[in-house]
Amino acid sequence: MRRHHSARKSAYTRSWVGASLVALVGAGAVTALNLSSTTAVASASTVNLVANPTLSNGTAGWFTRSGGSLAIVAGHDGHRAIRLRNETAAPLTLALNDKVNTVRATQAGATYQASAWIRTDAPGLTAAARMMEYQRLLYRGENRASAWLRTTGWVKVSANYTAKANQSTIDFNILAWSLPRGKSLLVSEPSLVLLSQPVQPAPVKKPAPAPTTSAPAPAPTTSAPAPTTSAPAPAPTTSAPAPAPTTSAPAPAPTTSAPAPSGYRLVFNDDFNSIDRTKWNVRNNSWARNEESIVTSRSDNVFVSGGALTMRAINETYTVGSTTRQYTSGYLDTIGRGSWKYGRFEMRAKLPTAQGMWPAFWLRNNTTLGELDIMEAVGGRVNQTVQTVHQSTNGDLAKAGHEDTLPSGNTSTWHTYAVDRQPGYMKWYVDGRLVFSKTQSQLTWLDPSFNEPMNIRLNLQVGGSMPNWYGLPVKGAPLGASDFVIDYVRVYQLG
Repeated sequence: MRRHHSARKSAYTRSWVGASLVALVGAGAVTALNLSSTTAVASASTVNLVANPTLSNGTAGWFTRSGGSLAIVAGHDGHRAIRLRNETAAPLTLALNDKVNTVRATQAGATYQASAWIRTDAPGLTAAARMMEYQRLLYRGENRASAWLRTTGWVKVSANYTAKANQSTIDFNILAWSLPRGKSLLVSEPSLVLLSQPVQPAPVKKPAPAPTTSAPAPAPTTSAPAPTTSAPAPAPTTSAPAPAPTTSAPAPAPTTSAPAPSGYRLVFNDDFNSIDRTKWNVRNNSWARNEESIVTSRSDNVFVSGGALTMRAINETYTVGSTTRQYTSGYLDTIGRGSWKYGRFEMRAKLPTAQGMWPAFWLRNNTTLGELDIMEAVGGRVNQTVQTVHQSTNGDLAKAGHEDTLPSGNTSTWHTYAVDRQPGYMKWYVDGRLVFSKTQSQLTWLDPSFNEPMNIRLNLQVGGSMPNWYGLPVKGAPLGASDFVIDYVRVYQLG
Protein backbone atom coordinates (compact mmCIF):
# COMPACT_ATOMS: atom_id res chain seq x y z
CA MET A 1 0.00 0.00 0.00
CA ARG A 2 1.87 1.45 -0.90
CA ARG A 3 2.23 -0.36 -0.78
CA HIS A 4 0.49 1.56 -5.84
CA HIS A 5 2.40 2.42 -6.65
CA SER A 6 5.98 9.79 -10.39
CA ALA A 7 5.10 12.03 -7.54
CA ARG A 8 3.31 9.03 -6.25
CA LYS A 9 6.56 7.13 -6.31
CA SER A 10 4.84 4.63 -8.49
CA ALA A 11 4.13 2.69 -5.42
CA TYR A 12 3.33 5.08 -2.69
CA THR A 13 4.72 3.69 0.49
CA ARG A 14 3.73 2.69 3.97
CA SER A 15 6.56 2.67 6.52
CA TRP A 16 5.15 2.08 9.99
CA VAL A 17 6.86 2.61 13.31
CA GLY A 18 5.62 1.96 16.82
CA ALA A 19 3.31 -0.83 18.02
CA SER A 20 5.33 -3.53 16.20
CA LEU A 21 3.89 -2.75 12.77
CA VAL A 22 5.63 -4.19 9.73
CA ALA A 23 7.67 -1.63 7.76
CA LEU A 24 6.41 -0.69 4.31
CA VAL A 25 8.24 1.43 1.80
CA GLY A 26 7.61 2.06 -1.88
CA ALA A 27 9.64 3.10 -4.86
CA GLY A 28 10.47 6.73 -5.44
CA ALA A 29 11.08 9.71 -7.78
CA VAL A 30 12.68 13.27 -8.28
CA THR A 31 12.81 15.72 -11.23
CA ALA A 32 10.96 16.25 -14.45
CA LEU A 33 12.04 15.46 -17.98
CA ASN A 34 9.64 15.89 -20.90
CA LEU A 35 10.63 14.45 -24.26
CA SER A 36 8.65 14.53 -27.50
CA SER A 37 7.91 11.45 -29.57
CA THR A 38 10.69 10.74 -32.08
CA THR A 39 12.28 7.96 -34.09
CA ALA A 40 16.05 7.86 -34.87
CA VAL A 41 18.68 8.09 -32.09
CA ALA A 42 20.85 11.07 -31.17
CA SER A 43 23.16 11.97 -28.31
CA ALA A 44 21.80 14.02 -25.45
CA SER A 45 23.25 16.40 -22.88
CA THR A 46 24.62 14.89 -19.67
CA VAL A 47 22.73 17.07 -17.20
CA ASN A 48 22.40 15.33 -13.85
CA LEU A 49 18.64 14.81 -13.35
CA VAL A 50 18.96 13.88 -9.68
CA ALA A 51 17.43 16.32 -7.19
CA ASN A 52 19.98 17.53 -4.65
CA PRO A 53 22.87 15.70 -6.39
CA THR A 54 25.61 17.41 -4.34
CA LEU A 55 23.70 16.74 -1.09
CA SER A 56 24.09 20.42 -0.22
CA ASN A 57 20.52 20.28 1.09
CA GLY A 58 21.25 17.35 3.36
CA THR A 59 19.18 14.24 2.75
CA ALA A 60 16.37 16.19 1.04
CA GLY A 61 14.96 14.21 -1.90
CA TRP A 62 15.94 10.81 -0.47
CA PHE A 63 14.39 8.31 1.92
CA THR A 64 14.77 4.74 3.17
CA ARG A 65 12.59 2.18 4.88
CA SER A 66 11.85 1.81 8.56
CA GLY A 67 14.86 0.34 10.34
CA GLY A 68 17.29 2.42 8.33
CA SER A 69 18.62 5.92 8.98
CA LEU A 70 20.15 8.61 6.76
CA ALA A 71 22.86 11.13 7.64
CA ILE A 72 25.28 13.38 5.75
CA VAL A 73 28.99 12.53 6.09
CA ALA A 74 32.23 13.15 4.19
CA GLY A 75 32.09 11.54 0.75
CA HIS A 76 34.20 10.64 -2.27
CA ASP A 77 36.98 13.00 -3.39
CA GLY A 78 35.89 15.93 -1.22
CA HIS A 79 32.16 15.56 -1.98
CA ARG A 80 29.42 14.80 0.52
CA ALA A 81 27.81 11.39 1.03
CA ILE A 82 24.60 9.98 2.49
CA ARG A 83 25.23 7.34 5.12
CA LEU A 84 22.59 4.58 4.90
CA ARG A 85 22.75 2.71 8.22
CA ASN A 86 21.00 -0.39 9.58
CA GLU A 87 19.59 0.59 12.98
CA THR A 88 18.01 -2.80 13.73
CA ALA A 89 19.40 -5.81 15.60
CA ALA A 90 19.49 -8.09 12.53
CA PRO A 91 20.76 -7.92 8.92
CA LEU A 92 18.48 -5.77 6.78
CA THR A 93 18.26 -5.04 3.06
CA LEU A 94 18.01 -1.27 2.61
CA ALA A 95 17.49 0.99 -0.37
CA LEU A 96 18.34 4.66 -0.69
CA ASN A 97 15.33 5.83 -2.74
CA ASP A 98 14.58 9.06 -4.54
CA LYS A 99 11.41 10.56 -3.08
CA VAL A 100 10.00 11.45 -6.48
CA ASN A 101 10.96 9.36 -9.51
CA THR A 102 14.01 11.05 -11.05
CA VAL A 103 12.74 10.81 -14.62
CA ARG A 104 9.16 11.91 -14.84
CA ALA A 105 8.35 11.32 -18.53
CA THR A 106 10.41 8.94 -20.65
CA GLN A 107 10.42 8.37 -24.35
CA ALA A 108 10.64 4.85 -25.74
CA GLY A 109 14.21 4.25 -26.88
CA ALA A 110 15.83 6.90 -24.69
CA THR A 111 18.88 5.58 -22.80
CA TYR A 112 19.78 6.69 -19.29
CA GLN A 113 22.82 6.08 -17.10
CA ALA A 114 22.70 5.94 -13.29
CA SER A 115 25.85 5.96 -11.19
CA ALA A 116 27.22 6.65 -7.73
CA TRP A 117 30.37 6.20 -5.68
CA ILE A 118 29.78 3.81 -2.77
CA ARG A 119 31.72 2.39 0.15
CA THR A 120 30.94 0.37 3.28
CA ASP A 121 32.26 -0.37 6.74
CA ALA A 122 31.14 -4.01 6.28
CA PRO A 123 33.56 -5.63 3.75
CA GLY A 124 31.87 -8.40 1.81
CA LEU A 125 28.66 -6.41 1.30
CA THR A 126 26.92 -6.49 -2.10
CA ALA A 127 25.39 -3.21 -3.29
CA ALA A 128 23.93 -1.92 -6.55
CA ALA A 129 22.72 1.10 -8.50
CA ARG A 130 19.34 0.45 -10.09
CA MET A 131 16.80 2.08 -12.40
CA MET A 132 13.18 0.82 -12.58
CA GLU A 133 10.66 1.95 -15.21
CA TYR A 134 6.97 2.29 -14.38
CA GLN A 135 4.10 3.43 -16.54
CA ARG A 136 1.79 4.58 -13.78
CA LEU A 137 1.37 1.28 -11.89
CA LEU A 138 2.69 -0.97 -14.67
CA TYR A 139 6.23 -2.24 -14.18
CA ARG A 140 8.03 -2.00 -17.54
CA GLY A 141 11.57 -3.13 -16.73
CA GLU A 142 14.80 -2.36 -14.90
CA ASN A 143 18.56 -2.62 -14.96
CA ARG A 144 21.12 -2.55 -12.20
CA ALA A 145 24.87 -2.75 -11.71
CA SER A 146 26.05 -4.66 -8.65
CA ALA A 147 29.35 -4.49 -6.85
CA TRP A 148 30.90 -6.79 -4.25
CA LEU A 149 32.57 -4.43 -1.80
CA ARG A 150 35.54 -6.49 -0.68
CA THR A 151 37.23 -3.58 1.12
CA THR A 152 36.21 -0.29 2.72
CA GLY A 153 37.41 1.76 -0.26
CA TRP A 154 35.31 3.76 -2.69
CA VAL A 155 33.85 1.91 -5.71
CA LYS A 156 31.89 3.41 -8.60
CA VAL A 157 28.77 1.59 -9.80
CA SER A 158 27.10 2.50 -13.08
CA ALA A 159 24.14 1.06 -15.00
CA ASN A 160 22.50 1.92 -18.34
CA TYR A 161 18.81 1.48 -19.10
CA THR A 162 16.80 2.05 -22.29
CA ALA A 163 13.17 3.07 -21.72
CA LYS A 164 10.57 0.72 -23.15
CA ALA A 165 7.63 3.12 -23.31
CA ASN A 166 6.61 6.75 -23.61
CA GLN A 167 5.48 8.74 -20.58
CA SER A 168 6.92 6.32 -18.02
CA THR A 169 8.83 7.31 -14.90
CA ILE A 170 12.21 5.99 -13.81
CA ASP A 171 12.93 5.28 -10.16
CA PHE A 172 16.59 5.56 -9.09
CA ASN A 173 17.82 3.78 -5.99
CA ILE A 174 20.96 2.37 -4.39
CA LEU A 175 20.59 -1.04 -2.76
CA ALA A 176 22.52 -2.69 0.06
CA TRP A 177 21.67 -6.37 0.50
CA SER A 178 21.69 -7.87 4.01
CA LEU A 179 23.47 -4.91 5.57
CA PRO A 180 24.70 -6.13 8.99
CA ARG A 181 23.28 -4.52 12.11
CA GLY A 182 24.92 -1.23 12.96
CA LYS A 183 26.73 -1.12 9.60
CA SER A 184 26.47 1.43 6.81
CA LEU A 185 26.67 2.04 3.09
CA LEU A 186 27.92 5.47 2.00
CA VAL A 187 26.58 6.93 -1.28
CA SER A 188 28.34 9.89 -2.91
CA GLU A 189 27.88 11.79 -6.18
CA PRO A 190 24.56 10.16 -7.21
CA SER A 191 23.89 10.82 -10.88
CA LEU A 192 21.27 9.95 -13.49
CA VAL A 193 21.81 11.37 -16.97
CA LEU A 194 20.17 11.05 -20.38
CA LEU A 195 22.73 9.48 -22.73
CA SER A 196 20.73 9.36 -25.93
CA GLN A 197 17.22 9.82 -27.20
CA PRO A 198 15.31 9.15 -30.42
CA VAL A 199 15.09 12.15 -32.73
CA GLN A 200 12.41 13.14 -35.18
CA PRO A 201 13.53 12.69 -38.80
CA ALA A 202 12.92 15.58 -41.17
CA PRO A 203 9.54 15.13 -42.86
CA VAL A 204 9.62 14.08 -46.50
CA LYS A 205 7.87 16.74 -48.52
CA LYS A 206 5.49 15.25 -51.06
CA PRO A 207 4.50 17.20 -54.17
CA ALA A 208 0.99 18.59 -53.99
CA PRO A 209 -1.44 16.73 -56.23
CA ALA A 210 -2.99 18.60 -59.16
CA PRO A 211 -6.35 20.03 -58.22
CA THR A 212 -9.33 18.01 -59.31
CA THR A 213 -11.81 20.12 -61.26
CA SER A 214 -14.06 17.47 -62.74
CA ALA A 215 -16.37 17.18 -59.75
CA PRO A 216 -17.01 19.02 -56.52
CA ALA A 217 -15.93 17.35 -53.30
CA PRO A 218 -18.74 15.35 -51.71
CA ALA A 219 -20.37 16.81 -48.67
CA PRO A 220 -19.06 15.32 -45.41
CA THR A 221 -21.10 12.45 -44.10
CA THR A 222 -22.57 13.42 -40.76
CA SER A 223 -24.36 10.21 -40.02
CA ALA A 224 -21.26 8.05 -39.65
CA PRO A 225 -21.23 6.04 -36.44
CA ALA A 226 -18.98 7.17 -33.60
CA PRO A 227 -15.63 5.39 -33.29
CA THR A 228 -15.74 2.21 -31.28
CA THR A 229 -13.29 3.58 -28.74
CA SER A 230 -15.90 5.99 -27.48
CA ALA A 231 -18.46 3.28 -26.85
CA PRO A 232 -19.52 2.81 -23.25
CA ALA A 233 -17.83 0.09 -21.25
CA PRO A 234 -19.44 -3.33 -21.67
CA ALA A 235 -21.63 -4.67 -18.95
CA PRO A 236 -19.87 -6.64 -16.21
CA THR A 237 -19.22 -10.27 -17.03
CA THR A 238 -21.96 -12.16 -15.28
CA SER A 239 -20.00 -15.38 -15.14
CA ALA A 240 -17.40 -13.93 -12.79
CA PRO A 241 -17.52 -15.51 -9.32
CA ALA A 242 -18.84 -12.38 -7.67
CA PRO A 243 -22.06 -10.96 -6.29
CA ALA A 244 -24.19 -8.59 -8.35
CA PRO A 245 -22.75 -5.09 -8.76
CA THR A 246 -23.91 -2.17 -6.69
CA THR A 247 -26.20 0.08 -8.74
CA SER A 248 -26.20 3.84 -8.80
CA ALA A 249 -29.43 3.97 -6.79
CA PRO A 250 -29.35 5.81 -3.43
CA ALA A 251 -26.94 4.21 -0.99
CA PRO A 252 -28.57 1.39 0.99
CA ALA A 253 -28.19 0.99 4.71
CA PRO A 254 -25.45 -1.41 5.84
CA THR A 255 -26.37 -5.00 5.16
CA THR A 256 -25.30 -7.86 7.38
CA SER A 257 -26.30 -10.79 5.20
CA ALA A 258 -25.47 -11.74 1.64
CA PRO A 259 -25.08 -15.08 -0.09
CA ALA A 260 -21.61 -16.43 -0.75
CA PRO A 261 -20.50 -16.25 -4.39
CA SER A 262 -21.36 -19.39 -6.31
CA GLY A 263 -18.98 -22.24 -5.50
CA TYR A 264 -17.54 -20.51 -2.42
CA ARG A 265 -18.06 -20.95 1.32
CA LEU A 266 -17.71 -18.25 3.97
CA VAL A 267 -14.68 -18.81 6.23
CA PHE A 268 -14.37 -15.37 7.88
CA ASN A 269 -16.96 -12.69 8.47
CA ASP A 270 -17.25 -9.49 10.47
CA ASP A 271 -20.39 -7.38 10.14
CA PHE A 272 -19.03 -4.95 12.74
CA ASN A 273 -21.77 -4.96 15.31
CA SER A 274 -18.82 -4.41 17.62
CA ILE A 275 -15.02 -4.43 17.36
CA ASP A 276 -14.16 -8.09 17.91
CA ARG A 277 -10.68 -8.15 19.46
CA THR A 278 -10.42 -11.89 18.77
CA LYS A 279 -10.43 -11.02 15.06
CA TRP A 280 -8.70 -7.62 14.94
CA ASN A 281 -5.75 -5.79 16.40
CA VAL A 282 -6.51 -2.09 16.77
CA ARG A 283 -3.17 -0.35 16.51
CA ASN A 284 -2.37 2.46 18.90
CA ASN A 285 0.20 5.27 18.90
CA SER A 286 1.84 4.16 15.65
CA TRP A 287 2.60 6.12 12.49
CA ALA A 288 4.00 5.85 8.99
CA ARG A 289 6.94 7.89 7.79
CA ASN A 290 5.30 8.82 4.51
CA GLU A 291 2.06 10.37 5.81
CA GLU A 292 0.86 12.87 8.38
CA SER A 293 -1.20 11.06 11.01
CA ILE A 294 -0.69 8.97 14.13
CA VAL A 295 -3.07 6.01 14.42
CA THR A 296 -4.76 5.49 17.77
CA SER A 297 -7.18 3.00 19.30
CA ARG A 298 -9.27 5.80 20.85
CA SER A 299 -13.00 5.70 20.23
CA ASP A 300 -12.61 9.13 18.62
CA ASN A 301 -10.70 7.49 15.76
CA VAL A 302 -12.04 3.92 15.64
CA PHE A 303 -15.64 3.06 16.55
CA VAL A 304 -18.73 1.08 15.56
CA SER A 305 -22.06 2.75 14.91
CA GLY A 306 -25.18 1.53 13.10
CA GLY A 307 -23.64 -1.82 12.21
CA ALA A 308 -20.56 -0.33 10.53
CA LEU A 309 -16.94 0.25 11.51
CA THR A 310 -15.66 3.82 11.15
CA MET A 311 -12.05 4.96 11.03
CA ARG A 312 -12.09 8.73 11.38
CA ALA A 313 -9.28 11.17 10.64
CA ILE A 314 -9.17 14.14 13.01
CA ASN A 315 -7.20 17.37 12.59
CA GLU A 316 -5.60 17.75 16.02
CA THR A 317 -2.15 18.05 17.55
CA TYR A 318 -1.15 14.65 18.92
CA THR A 319 2.21 13.58 20.39
CA VAL A 320 3.73 10.17 21.03
CA GLY A 321 7.20 10.39 22.57
CA SER A 322 9.20 12.81 20.44
CA THR A 323 6.83 12.59 17.46
CA THR A 324 4.07 15.15 16.98
CA ARG A 325 1.56 15.08 14.14
CA GLN A 326 -1.41 17.30 13.26
CA TYR A 327 -3.76 14.41 12.45
CA THR A 328 -4.93 11.17 14.06
CA SER A 329 -6.61 8.22 12.35
CA GLY A 330 -7.17 4.45 12.62
CA TYR A 331 -5.65 1.10 11.64
CA LEU A 332 -6.82 -2.52 12.14
CA ASP A 333 -5.27 -5.83 11.09
CA THR A 334 -5.61 -9.57 11.64
CA ILE A 335 -1.89 -10.26 12.23
CA GLY A 336 -1.67 -13.31 14.52
CA ARG A 337 -5.45 -13.71 14.52
CA GLY A 338 -6.41 -14.77 11.01
CA SER A 339 -4.68 -15.40 7.69
CA TRP A 340 -5.53 -17.24 4.48
CA LYS A 341 -3.38 -18.37 1.57
CA TYR A 342 -6.16 -18.54 -1.03
CA GLY A 343 -9.66 -17.15 -1.25
CA ARG A 344 -11.84 -14.22 -2.13
CA PHE A 345 -11.32 -11.25 0.22
CA GLU A 346 -14.16 -8.73 0.14
CA MET A 347 -15.10 -5.45 1.82
CA ARG A 348 -18.17 -3.23 1.50
CA ALA A 349 -17.35 0.36 2.34
CA LYS A 350 -17.86 4.08 1.88
CA LEU A 351 -14.65 6.07 1.32
CA PRO A 352 -13.77 9.53 2.66
CA THR A 353 -14.16 12.48 0.30
CA ALA A 354 -11.93 15.03 2.05
CA GLN A 355 -8.88 15.89 -0.03
CA GLY A 356 -5.74 13.96 0.90
CA MET A 357 -7.41 11.09 2.79
CA TRP A 358 -5.82 7.72 1.91
CA PRO A 359 -7.98 4.69 2.82
CA ALA A 360 -6.77 1.17 2.05
CA PHE A 361 -7.93 -2.47 2.19
CA TRP A 362 -4.91 -4.72 1.68
CA LEU A 363 -3.17 -8.01 2.44
CA ARG A 364 0.37 -8.85 3.52
CA ASN A 365 2.17 -12.17 3.63
CA ASN A 366 2.67 -13.34 7.20
CA THR A 367 6.45 -13.70 6.98
CA THR A 368 7.62 -12.64 3.52
CA LEU A 369 7.33 -9.39 1.60
CA GLY A 370 4.41 -9.88 -0.81
CA GLU A 371 1.74 -7.16 -0.64
CA LEU A 372 -1.67 -7.21 -2.32
CA ASP A 373 -3.60 -3.93 -2.37
CA ILE A 374 -7.28 -4.74 -2.92
CA MET A 375 -8.30 -1.09 -2.78
CA GLU A 376 -6.50 2.20 -2.25
CA ALA A 377 -7.99 5.62 -2.89
CA VAL A 378 -7.27 9.31 -2.45
CA GLY A 379 -9.86 11.78 -1.19
CA GLY A 380 -10.57 14.21 -4.00
CA ARG A 381 -10.63 11.52 -6.72
CA VAL A 382 -14.35 11.02 -6.34
CA ASN A 383 -14.87 7.94 -8.51
CA GLN A 384 -11.46 6.26 -8.71
CA THR A 385 -9.63 3.53 -6.82
CA VAL A 386 -6.33 1.71 -7.29
CA GLN A 387 -5.54 -2.03 -7.29
CA THR A 388 -1.90 -3.23 -7.04
CA VAL A 389 0.22 -6.32 -6.41
CA HIS A 390 3.77 -5.87 -5.10
CA GLN A 391 6.46 -8.53 -5.20
CA SER A 392 8.01 -6.72 -2.25
CA THR A 393 6.40 -4.26 0.14
CA ASN A 394 9.78 -2.52 0.35
CA GLY A 395 9.35 -1.22 -3.18
CA ASP A 396 12.62 -2.73 -4.38
CA LEU A 397 11.12 -5.39 -6.67
CA ALA A 398 8.43 -5.62 -9.35
CA LYS A 399 4.76 -4.65 -9.12
CA ALA A 400 1.71 -4.34 -11.33
CA GLY A 401 -1.39 -2.24 -10.88
CA HIS A 402 -4.55 -0.66 -12.24
CA GLU A 403 -6.51 2.54 -11.73
CA ASP A 404 -10.26 1.92 -11.86
CA THR A 405 -13.03 4.44 -12.55
CA LEU A 406 -16.57 3.68 -11.44
CA PRO A 407 -18.98 3.54 -14.38
CA SER A 408 -21.39 5.70 -12.35
CA GLY A 409 -21.69 7.21 -8.90
CA ASN A 410 -18.79 7.92 -6.56
CA THR A 411 -16.80 6.20 -3.85
CA SER A 412 -18.56 8.02 -0.98
CA THR A 413 -21.51 5.61 -1.33
CA TRP A 414 -21.52 1.87 -0.62
CA HIS A 415 -19.39 -0.25 -2.95
CA THR A 416 -17.77 -3.67 -2.67
CA TYR A 417 -14.07 -4.21 -3.29
CA ALA A 418 -12.68 -7.72 -3.63
CA VAL A 419 -9.76 -9.82 -4.81
CA ASP A 420 -9.81 -13.51 -5.66
CA ARG A 421 -6.44 -15.13 -5.07
CA GLN A 422 -6.09 -18.71 -6.36
CA PRO A 423 -3.07 -20.73 -7.56
CA GLY A 424 -1.89 -19.15 -10.79
CA TYR A 425 -3.91 -15.93 -10.72
CA MET A 426 -5.34 -12.91 -8.93
CA LYS A 427 -8.55 -11.10 -9.96
CA TRP A 428 -9.79 -7.78 -8.60
CA TYR A 429 -13.47 -6.78 -8.52
CA VAL A 430 -15.38 -3.58 -7.81
CA ASP A 431 -19.11 -4.15 -7.30
CA GLY A 432 -18.72 -7.56 -8.92
CA ARG A 433 -17.15 -6.01 -12.02
CA LEU A 434 -13.82 -7.59 -12.98
CA VAL A 435 -11.45 -4.61 -13.18
CA PHE A 436 -7.96 -6.15 -13.17
CA SER A 437 -6.29 -9.56 -13.27
CA LYS A 438 -2.82 -11.06 -13.37
CA THR A 439 -1.68 -14.64 -13.99
CA GLN A 440 1.46 -16.58 -13.28
CA SER A 441 2.29 -16.57 -17.00
CA GLN A 442 2.15 -12.76 -16.97
CA LEU A 443 4.07 -12.30 -13.70
CA THR A 444 6.50 -15.16 -13.16
CA TRP A 445 7.01 -14.02 -9.55
CA LEU A 446 3.29 -14.17 -8.66
CA ASP A 447 2.97 -17.64 -7.12
CA PRO A 448 6.48 -17.75 -5.58
CA SER A 449 5.89 -14.37 -3.91
CA PHE A 450 2.45 -15.30 -2.54
CA ASN A 451 3.03 -18.83 -1.32
CA GLU A 452 1.87 -18.44 2.27
CA PRO A 453 -1.13 -17.16 4.25
CA MET A 454 -1.91 -13.44 4.15
CA ASN A 455 -3.35 -11.22 6.89
CA ILE A 456 -5.91 -8.46 6.34
CA ARG A 457 -5.22 -4.78 6.94
CA LEU A 458 -7.59 -1.80 7.04
CA ASN A 459 -6.26 1.70 7.54
CA LEU A 460 -6.84 5.37 6.90
CA GLN A 461 -3.69 7.39 6.27
CA VAL A 462 -3.72 11.17 5.98
CA GLY A 463 -1.75 13.01 3.32
CA GLY A 464 1.66 11.73 2.30
CA SER A 465 3.13 10.11 -0.78
CA MET A 466 0.05 8.84 -2.63
CA PRO A 467 -2.13 11.96 -2.22
CA ASN A 468 0.85 14.16 -3.08
CA TRP A 469 1.50 12.18 -6.27
CA TYR A 470 -2.04 12.89 -7.42
CA GLY A 471 -1.62 16.57 -6.53
CA LEU A 472 -4.14 16.28 -3.68
CA PRO A 473 -2.33 17.11 -0.43
CA VAL A 474 -4.39 17.01 2.73
CA LYS A 475 -6.34 20.20 3.53
CA GLY A 476 -7.88 19.43 6.88
CA ALA A 477 -10.28 16.73 8.06
CA PRO A 478 -13.86 18.04 7.94
CA LEU A 479 -16.26 16.01 10.05
CA GLY A 480 -18.10 13.38 8.02
CA ALA A 481 -15.86 13.77 4.95
CA SER A 482 -12.89 12.14 6.68
CA ASP A 483 -14.54 8.84 7.61
CA PHE A 484 -13.65 5.42 6.19
CA VAL A 485 -16.85 3.43 6.89
CA ILE A 486 -16.89 -0.36 6.51
CA ASP A 487 -20.06 -2.45 6.48
CA TYR A 488 -18.34 -5.83 6.44
CA VAL A 489 -15.15 -7.75 5.69
CA ARG A 490 -15.45 -11.35 4.46
CA VAL A 491 -13.26 -14.16 3.25
CA TYR A 492 -14.62 -16.93 1.02
CA GLN A 493 -12.87 -20.08 -0.12
CA LEU A 494 -13.72 -22.58 -2.83
CA GLY A 495 -15.52 -25.74 -1.85
